[in-house]
Amino acid sequence: METYLLRLALAGVAGFLLGLISNRKDRTHSSRVFAIVSIISALLFIVASGLHQQTHNMGDPARLTAQILSALGFLFAGLIWIDRSSRVEGLNTAAALMLASLIGLLIGAGCYLTALLGVVFFLLLYWLSSWIKPRRRRKIVQEKTGEEAPPG
Repeated sequence: METYLLRLALAGVAGFLLGLISNRKDRTHSSRVFAIVSIISALLFIVASGLHQQTHNMGDPARLTAQILSALGFLFAGLIWIDRSSRVEGLNTAAALMLASLIGLLIGAGCYLTALLGVVFFLLLYWLSSWIKPRRRRKIVQEKTGEEAPPG
């Protein structure tokens, strides 16, 4: 029982952390949703593996987790839209939520190291993208105007 509680707590913390990092506009709301998705995924994996053990290894617990990902994919598709200027919005949030779900599944399965590596790679990706974006913006301004863009 303690192992399951630890897995759920870790999934919640990992999801909360992913939410804090991925959405800078509304960190509190986003973090809560990310934590919920991660906890649900961990809990459903725990339930699937428990049912598999109780039925004396009949069935396949991976089938339930596959259905989780299908349902979440449908949910995430609702987060993606095209705004009035024909820009795609919500794609990063949907992808980050999918990652939170997968991290929750990994933690629910007890694959802590793989989940940790997933979170670390996510952090590196966001750090690198936030480092590259201002430099790219400066280069675009300089190409269009021939002037130096102000730093930052």
